[in-house]
Amino acid sequence: MAGLSQYRWSSYWYLRKRALRPEFLDPTGALWAAGDLDDTPKGHRSYEQYLQWLSEDAGARKEMAFDQMCRGWALGSKAFKRELLQSEGLLKEGSFERLRMEGSDLKEANELIWEECLNRGIIAAGKTEADIARDKKSAPWKVWIASELKQHTSAPSTWIARKLNMDVPQLVGVYVNRLHRELKQANSQSYDQFISQYTE
Repeated sequence: MAGLSQYRWSSYWYLRKRALRPEFLDPTGALWAAGDLDDTPKGHRSYEQYLQWLSEDAGARKEMAFDQMCRGWALGSKAFKRELLQSEGLLKEGSFERLRMEGSDLKEANELIWEECLNRGIIAAGKTEADIARDKKSAPWKVWIASELKQHTSAPSTWIARKLNMDVPQLVGVYVNRLHRELKQANSQSYDQFISQYTE
């Protein structure tokens, strides 16, 4: 149980840190299922004892179908997982360095971060999903977003090219490198305005 209380990605970490809980995190359902416990220090201690008992009783875990529950880095909708990452400050910065996951869990969490950065870029550019299909594959605003994704996330060129309709993945690097060369030669007011909106 000591290890669980230190695991930063568990809702259990927030149980006794009520003031730090994200708005969407409500532990009352878990407390109720553990014996109609109150969200109080006494209830938290009883919940800890309940978890300790479960960790030692294989029969109880099997009865509760734990093998089905203990899969994935988070259980819930895509929106819930996005809010979980948001609460950790990961979506705003597009950073994946703090994630301690592997395999499909890491892939899913990273894609949520990439999608958030992509959507923020589309809004900052004043565009819509329809513009992705309609505008040129090398449209400046697409290259601006691709540049931010390449610099601040682990999104691969294949993903960026598909999401922004930029043709083959190799062209993503070509367009981004051209942008950086042009920006070294002269400032772009339109690009500066996009960055201002994107990082707001």
